Amino acid sequence: MSAIMQWAFSLCAAMAAIGLCRMLVPASGMEKTFRFVVSIFFLASLLTPVAVRFPSLMVDIPFATQEEIDARALRLEELSHRQALHAADTALARLVEDKLSEMGINVYGVAINFTTSQAGEVLLESIEVTLSAGYADREIELAGYLESEVGGEVIFRYIGREGE
Repeated sequence: MSAIMQWAFSLCAAMAAIGLCRMLVPASGMEKTFRFVVSIFFLASLLTPVAVRFPSLMVDIPFATQEEIDARALRLEELSHRQALHAADTALARLVEDKLSEMGINVYGVAINFTTSQAGEVLLESIEVTLSAGYADREIELAGYLESEVGGEVIFRYIGREGE
């Protein structure tokens, strides 16, 4: 009997809350939305005893444990870290290629090497640039220019024979 009294009280309380909210909602385009939400709310209040009486009608929402949440957060953090490194790698390689192409130098490849400090900071360790062997005599000039532009050690690799 007390369950029926609680249910009746919850219906009355829901109707009182709906009445108060209805007075606060302006008579504009929001009124239709409000009526719809109120209808769903009242229907849920009305059907609560049925759902409680028949547990098979209840929806079971799985809750994750804190360990699962922490594991997911760690995976997301690692993924975002890898994506940030990839974006930095791509942007830096493109910058090196653009700077050298401004000087009329054809670049065969650029490899960016990062390292992680003990504090967890990602640092630029070196930039490996692959050029034609014909540019070997300009290595000091090119290394100084690139190091001043991008701020990392530049290592050159050469393809082909001298004079090509």
